[in-house]
Amino acid sequence: MEIKIDLDLAGIIAAATATERLQPIIDKAIAEALKSAIEDATGYRSEFRKELTSQMSQAIPHGLRIDDYAKFQQMANAAINESVHGANAQIIQTAMKAALKNVAPDVPERIKLSELMKEARYGLHKEEHEAFYAHLKMSERGGGWLSLDGNEDCRGEYLAEFCIAFNEEGDVYSLKLDGRDLTPKSLPDAVGGFDGLLLSMYVGRTSLELDMDECEVESAATAEEHGY
Repeated sequence: MEIKIDLDLAGIIAAATATERLQPIIDKAIAEALKSAIEDATGYRSEFRKELTSQMSQAIPHGLRIDDYAKFQQMANAAINESVHGANAQIIQTAMKAALKNVAPDVPERIKLSELMKEARYGLHKEEHEAFYAHLKMSERGGGWLSLDGNEDCRGEYLAEFCIAFNEEGDVYSLKLDGRDLTPKSLPDAVGGFDGLLLSMYVGRTSLELDMDECEVESAATAEEHGY
């Protein structure tokens, strides 16, 4: 028996290489090639990754910690909840910008105590002719405690609204904010500019430089002498 099969090879090849047949294969090949190229260019040992790491280290030399993100998220949520009732996108954007400015302020890596006292007067809403409570207690082992309160008649450092404990390097390791002792799991109910500065110190973004003694701190809080 003789079987003859006539194949239209030209037609078969033409059909196989039709655009609609080849396009998915080409798309997949291009996608895989691009993915491989991107992985090579941005991978673990890539120059891009090294340069990005270097630039980020320069931009955030003292780091951002989980406390920063948690506290910002709380402020962002509060801003949205308060603004969404107006159904106005501009209001929401303004509130978000205000929340970001308060909770993650531009802060120096290190701040002098005299500068912090200026911020305290402003943060406690005290005019030049008004006094507030300020008490600095130094430790024999280095470091100490700074207590602040808007009420100049505060009955003692343990009752003050604000208190930071710092080591001899000026790193803050404990914070009392608006009368509440903060812990890694706690979040403040509201964050203003001064609160944000103290929070930045608490999470290690800003350290304290002592350029005043106990008497100078108390004098800076009085109505008569606040020129620091």
